[in-house]
Amino acid sequence: MTFKKIIRQIHLWLGLASGLVVFIVAITGAIWTFESEISDMVYSYRKVEPIAGQSIISISEIKKIVKPQINKVSGISFLGHDRSIEVRESNQIDGHYLNNYVYLNPYTGKVLKTRVNDPNFFEIVIELHTSLLLGEVGRQIVDYATLIFLILLISGIYLWWPKKKIGIKQRMKFDWKTSTKWKRKNFDLHSILGFYASWIVIFVAITGLNWGFEWVDKGIYAVATFGEEYKPYTQVNSTSAVTVNKAIGLDDSILQTAIQKYGQTFESWHYYFPEKSEESISLYINPDINTWYKSSTYYFDQRTGKLLQTENPKDFNNGQLIRNMYYDIHIGKILGLTGQLLVFFASIIVASLPVTGFLIWWGRKNKK
Repeated sequence: MTFKKIIRQIHLWLGLASGLVVFIVAITGAIWTFESEISDMVYSYRKVEPIAGQSIISISEIKKIVKPQINKVSGISFLGHDRSIEVRESNQIDGHYLNNYVYLNPYTGKVLKTRVNDPNFFEIVIELHTSLLLGEVGRQIVDYATLIFLILLISGIYLWWPKKKIGIKQRMKFDWKTSTKWKRKNFDLHSILGFYASWIVIFVAITGLNWGFEWVDKGIYAVATFGEEYKPYTQVNSTSAVTVNKAIGLDDSILQTAIQKYGQTFESWHYYFPEKSEESISLYINPDINTWYKSSTYYFDQRTGKLLQTENPKDFNNGQLIRNMYYDIHIGKILGLTGQLLVFFASIIVASLPVTGFLIWWGRKNKK
């Protein structure tokens, strides 16, 4: 067998093996690309009317208001001046993440919506996307299917590439006539659309792989920093040795300290409470509600409120900066609406590839 025939066989059997998972992950990824925009339109409780000159309610007030609905607050998110405050209780059972939510008017404290044991459409979508609703086992299946998909992308580009330059133009456009048979049309849909989508989804696939494989993150870091020593993400723990009663208003004091340290206009913040006694309180302040990579992060001792560590994007090296961009690249928001549209349509094309690829294989196997 020639080298190209070997690559074709690898492409074929890996595609058949991973096709269903790729289809599910691609479809759910396309839907998730516009999750926040669709949610704002569909769920009215996410939007509020800003009240000029009025400050938002304090964290201590928020915790009192939601106490009847939530046993333990895991996080509080201020999502913008015209959006409700999201209060979340996170639970993980058998590898599945189950969240309860309360949404409040940030100016009046009025409860706008309570969701307890009531996952919405997008929570099901993201669970399908990341774990196929199969918990930790499903996450591993998705990780390895994504790795296989990356191999399929590279091998697909190799198989598409013609021997002579003159053939490139012919393979970049549809040249259908009334006499063109459906097998040819199906092949063109697979090869031509797949080629164009590959240059977009290759970034989506690589950024997705970093969450499943540390070596991917290390590889990206090494390329971005030209081989600098890898700086892994490290958990910042509270330094106080003795558990004491929290001071009244400690959470509010922490928020105000972080805002003062930030020292500029912000659009949103996310306050995360520790799950274990050794963990710290983490607080993200973001100048942009549509992306994550610009956020500054502050870690505080959960018992004393002491500021333990600050992470500011302007102090990051290239590797750390790109690591912060993974999610924004993954869903296209790094390029705004244009990037989201590119990722959306590329993901739809990717979902079609297992179907058109199967039909190519089936048609060759059953020529009659």
